Amino acid sequence: MTKEMVLENLKGLIGAKFDTDKVICAFEDFEENDETNIIVEESSNVGYQMIAFIDTANSTEFCFSIDKENTIQDVWMR
Repeated sequence: MTKEMVLENLKGLIGAKFDTDKVICAFEDFEENDETNIIVEESSNVGYQMIAFIDTANSTEFCFSIDKENTIQDVWMR
């Protein structure tokens, strides 16, 4: 599984309520640096409210824009 495939899975959640379990499931068997532990947490950065990533150095970050009703508006990777 590639990071692009994870992003495609996560984009399938746009319009749904943010659900940590669904975000984790979207990663399927994705790994970076032989690690698979997924962190999902609130972001302290401006522009996105939630972030998900593999718990390893220099991992791909998946950023979520969430509205006031906790609905996913957009997701992208950086």
